[in-house]
Amino acid sequence: MMDPVDTRFFTLLVQVLAEDGPPPDSETDAVTQAAKRALETGAPLDLLAARRALDGLEPGRKDRILSRVHAGMAGDLSAIWDQLPQGIGRPGGPRKLH
Repeated sequence: MMDPVDTRFFTLLVQVLAEDGPPPDSETDAVTQAAKRALETGAPLDLLAARRALDGLEPGRKDRILSRVHAGMAGDLSAIWDQLPQGIGRPGGPRKLH
């Protein structure tokens, strides 16, 4: 089973690349295809291939893309609650300390 953090990362990566402006070039298309494959299979080698495809982008472009992906992850409250299954205030969780 794929780690939920990897799932969120690659899902947002695909989304950011799709919103990145002009039609995808061969570099971003390779990253998108690798990320989609990683999401489909969850296989460690596919996760690694997707990360390597991302690392192959021009550094400035890669930084801009990662900045948007990480901003999306930081604002995902469901990810925080996933790490705190018994957290007070969690939807469906306890309302106060006992």
